[in-house]
Amino acid sequence: MAPSEKTRLMTDGPLRQGEKRGCTDCICCLLFIAFWVGMVLVAGYSLTYGNVLRLIYGYDSYGNVCNQLNEDIENITLSGMNMTGRPFVFFMDITDPKASLEICVSRCPDKNILNKADMASYAKETGSRLCNYDVEVDDYVNQEQGLKGPCPDVVLDSIPILSRCIPENVTALAKIQINEIVEFLNASEFISKALMDLYVARWWILGLCIISMVVAFIIMVLLHVIAQVVVWLIYILSTVGAIAGTIALWVTYYYKKQAYEEKPPQQQLEMEADNVQTFLIFSICATVFTVILLLVILIMRKRIAFAIELFHQSGKAISAMPLLLFQPFWTFICLLIFFAYVAAVFVAIAATGEASLDEETGFVTYDPPKLVRYFWWYHLVGFIWTMEFILACHQFVIAACVVTWYFTRNKKTFDSPILNSIWVLSRYHLGSMVFGAFIITLVKVPRAILLYIQAKLKGREGELVKFVLRCLSCCLWCLEKLLKFINAHAYIVIAIEGRSFCPAAVRALNCLISNALRVAAINCVGDFILFLGKLLVVCITALIGVAVLGTDKSYTFYGVVLAIVGVFAYSIASSFFMVYEMAVDTLLLCFCEDIRTNDGSEQNPYFMEKGLMEFVNHSTKKLNGMSRRRRRLAEEHDGDEADAALRPAEADETRSAPPAEFKEEKAGDEE
Repeated sequence: MAPSEKTRLMTDGPLRQGEKRGCTDCICCLLFIAFWVGMVLVAGYSLTYGNVLRLIYGYDSYGNVCNQLNEDIENITLSGMNMTGRPFVFFMDITDPKASLEICVSRCPDKNILNKADMASYAKETGSRLCNYDVEVDDYVNQEQGLKGPCPDVVLDSIPILSRCIPENVTALAKIQINEIVEFLNASEFISKALMDLYVARWWILGLCIISMVVAFIIMVLLHVIAQVVVWLIYILSTVGAIAGTIALWVTYYYKKQAYEEKPPQQQLEMEADNVQTFLIFSICATVFTVILLLVILIMRKRIAFAIELFHQSGKAISAMPLLLFQPFWTFICLLIFFAYVAAVFVAIAATGEASLDEETGFVTYDPPKLVRYFWWYHLVGFIWTMEFILACHQFVIAACVVTWYFTRNKKTFDSPILNSIWVLSRYHLGSMVFGAFIITLVKVPRAILLYIQAKLKGREGELVKFVLRCLSCCLWCLEKLLKFINAHAYIVIAIEGRSFCPAAVRALNCLISNALRVAAINCVGDFILFLGKLLVVCITALIGVAVLGTDKSYTFYGVVLAIVGVFAYSIASSFFMVYEMAVDTLLLCFCEDIRTNDGSEQNPYFMEKGLMEFVNHSTKKLNGMSRRRRRLAEEHDGDEADAALRPAEADETRSAPPAEFKEEKAGDEE
């Protein structure tokens, strides 16, 4: 294909050769840039004033963050100390942790210490000093003991929980004292605890994401090379993976619940109960999903041959552009960098706060400004909007490449148009991608708000409120899926004709409605196979995550870590399989546009290949024949139930004569 012809196709649009392609939805692009300026300001503030290590290790009563070199705090004695090597917080009186003096220690005491002489001996033996920082070890015996120090009254054998030294055998304490400890540990918000786990497990999360990327790439390449074998493997392995994943979740829930119930009621932490509840919800959802999946697989099994032929046709386009298989890697890298940035900013926002003196206790506390809570929501909107924007650009590049291939008559001289498609996107249509991503964001943000409301009302909402919230969440989820479907086809129309987003969405919707039968015949089978492929990637990643993270007791909410990994794995798999999804959808829309604008004559020949035309017509007729048989069986059933004694002639006529709709559809097929 000559370079000038290729440029014309991608610049002018193959179906609008008399018009020039221009910039679309520029205002949306400017608003997106302005929004990102705000996100950069939020990130700058959070990274400047946020201290992630304070979340992980905690801090003492003087504002020193444990296991860190600290700076002096004005008018606060014993602040600005070097706490490197002291990662645990120790309480002078664990029976009243809120009012107790707290210091950083190198290790939690591993035995009961009942007098000051033993404390001094323990400090010399282990290097863990349990009295205040300004007290020398040799002077321990001369110091006072109590809530405010400088030495603790009684030292109990302790273990680190959330980097705090908590007595291992709390049954030795009075019930009211146990309640004080549990209430203190529960005081930290769920999000902060979960973010701590995400920070600690950050390298495992990265590793599991890379595993999901490798698995998705292998499946996609195999689908291109040996579609027949891979489609069957996806069917079988996704079924086995769904069942195995569900069993693994139920087993994990059983052991978590058993360990939780073995503890006395006064020792049961709220975070442990939340962890058990999280796995119960995961297990129930996985069970329901697996049952539905098995039923759908049972119904769709007869269309496997059709799915194989579908991927064979789309594989022709991808074979002409083999580098398109590597396009998801760039999307993955962009998403990975963006996810790392967003996670760092979210953790930094949670760790913001300036040191202030508590008038009641006289100790230093870190209280985040009230404005910070709005930073969460602002950054969440930016996270969703940008993520959808990256995926929209990914969809457009694939669609533009397939469009160029389809509307190239001499495909033997076809050259890969990936770079040219990226140029067209960057030069003309970034605003349209921003607009489409913003529409999805308008649905996802209310869903996030509903989840936040459900978390806040947990245990206090009535059955009616709970039912209404779940119905709203379900409706928003359905709306989101519908809008994503329309957006994807709108991007294809933009690639074909260079329209702005709204006219392209209307054009795509009209084309889909007018070709509903073809869309149903092709999309339902192909999308289901690709969905099974995504599910297989998530199952493999989740099983590896359960095997790795489930054996590490340092995570408080590793169920949340698994959920995040599952979301990332599904997003990564979606970006890889989107190559085939967009190829199939683009070929179908190009086919419809080709038929609409050309008639197959010498003056207006079709762009499509003969094999593609035969495949689409065969699939449409096959689905059409299935619908006819269903109607005929239904009519025969109605005729059998009629009163044969009163109306025998009408019953016979109903069974023998085809309905008028059948004739119309047949005439349409023949045409």
